[in-house]
Amino acid sequence: MAGDADARRDPERPVRAAYVVLTHDDPEQTKRLVRAIRSSSPTAHVLVAHDARTTPAPIGLEAPGVEILAHGLATDWGSWELVEATLVAFAHVRDGVDPDLVCLVSGRDYPLRRLDEWEAEAVAVGGWVGDARELRYTPRWGRRRGEGDDQLTRYTYRWFRSPASRLGIRPGSGVAHRLWKRLRGAVALRAEPVMAVRIVTRGRGLYYGIRRVRTPFTAAHPCFGGSQWIALGRPELHRLLDEDLAPGSPLRRLYRRSVIPDESALVTALSWQAPPNGMAPVTQVAWDVAEDRPTTRTLDDLSELRASGSPFCRKVDPQESADLMDALDELIRATPAI
Repeated sequence: MAGDADARRDPERPVRAAYVVLTHDDPEQTKRLVRAIRSSSPTAHVLVAHDARTTPAPIGLEAPGVEILAHGLATDWGSWELVEATLVAFAHVRDGVDPDLVCLVSGRDYPLRRLDEWEAEAVAVGGWVGDARELRYTPRWGRRRGEGDDQLTRYTYRWFRSPASRLGIRPGSGVAHRLWKRLRGAVALRAEPVMAVRIVTRGRGLYYGIRRVRTPFTAAHPCFGGSQWIALGRPELHRLLDEDLAPGSPLRRLYRRSVIPDESALVTALSWQAPPNGMAPVTQVAWDVAEDRPTTRTLDDLSELRASGSPFCRKVDPQESADLMDALDELIRATPAI
């Protein structure tokens, strides 16, 4: 059993850690990130899982302990393929490395502290690192929204991409479009208990949703939302891949027809077994509400980031964050290895 294998790990042996880095652009920044991870944890294995539709996979990373996996999945923001690429990468490192700890980050993350030290802490605590909140929402008929967090409808409705978005047709700005948008919104509001409309702005556009008759969610196993950037131990990795999100599992079937599943699928499956282990999140993020995206971190944020306890921050930009990354590199180099 996976738990038995984990229990037999020699406590004197260094942690065998694997980092899965999801990327789709900027190979030079990816190379810098991989070097920073390996500098901070020299024995770690790094797998770059790359969507090569627009940017070729990074080259020049050939080294022991570093792999490039061009997975061929269309990992648009908010798509099921983001989750599938993660599961493919997790399975790849499990088969090739059998790690004690797997950590998922993006190509726009950067280490804040010595990772070998953090890995030892995470394995000692056990469980998984991340954040999760239970999603509750009750839709209602009429002109008023339901009660609770309507993010739950991302997962309790079956979503269909609109024909126009499938053809790559972007919304217009004329009178007819504005009238259609108002009518569509009014109908969806009044009929929310059975149907809904969502626009995945940074993703694939407009979706129509039909409420599911049944879901796997119950009072004992509710739906959770949270960051996709997580770390998990060997027992959690085995259960995630072989049971909860295995091919054909109820959760996997549900999330394939949801929107923005990356913000729920992994943390729901993990939370059904145990809550996060209480450590600081894998990635320290500041959210720009107006832009609906992470704030780019700079040298001005250094003290806040270092005090967070998280092993990574996001997002970093090769130009705007250059001084911050230089400072972090120096601080980590100056910290003795465990």
